[in-house]
Amino acid sequence: MEHTPETLALNLPNRRPLLTYALLTLIVGIFVVQVAYNQVNFPRGEPITAWGALNYARVVFLGEHYRLFTAMFLHANEAHLFFNGLALWIFGRSVEATFGALRFALIYFLGGLTGSLASLFFTRGLSVGASGAIFAILGAEMVFLYKNRELLGNAAREQLRSLIVLALLNFGLGLFTQVASTAVSIDNWAHGGGFLGGIVLTWFIGAQYRLVPDARLLFGARLVDERRLSKTWYFAALYAIGLAALTISALNALSG
Repeated sequence: MEHTPETLALNLPNRRPLLTYALLTLIVGIFVVQVAYNQVNFPRGEPITAWGALNYARVVFLGEHYRLFTAMFLHANEAHLFFNGLALWIFGRSVEATFGALRFALIYFLGGLTGSLASLFFTRGLSVGASGAIFAILGAEMVFLYKNRELLGNAAREQLRSLIVLALLNFGLGLFTQVASTAVSIDNWAHGGGFLGGIVLTWFIGAQYRLVPDARLLFGARLVDERRLSKTWYFAALYAIGLAALTISALNALSG
């Protein structure tokens, strides 16, 4: 940690992002199996419904609710996997390192399920991909930078502006694929649902640091996370319960 009389360079927690690496290994491994069984290159082929793709009719009318989860591990082609994998590598490592594996998992999976639900209710078609969960992590990174902006300084503000531009570009590209009626449309509903889920979850359970005086340390202060999961777990539980209740209610209405 370098310092001057006016400033300190803060060392945030930097945990090894093992869950991010595990998720990357899993989605790549599943894609390799898809290739082996010739289940890629959609839209020229069938969009891997049998493997667990999100299929509106099968979820609503046949009760195959597991597809809301399994679709997050499937990808349509090499480009789809590459861009999702790259985004997970960039944002997943950053968020897991500062939030810890458990909070990262809650945001990734609950945010991803929120994206799947948004896609199911508003797209009502076929979809696959981890992008809903990845947009949840993008939202988490943005909220972290915003809530810690005073502590992290100008670098955090600049990074936050860059991420806002990146998110807008992605949503704009998704809108273009829908308006232009391209062969494959980017599922903005999944992205938006995951993004919103990540923002809401992180606002309440995400890491928020402050400096606490500590005379025992060399620089007289230490970083403390005011929103440790031990203090905020109940919100994640309420979010999960609310998401389940919304899913059950909506599916009952749609199937009726």
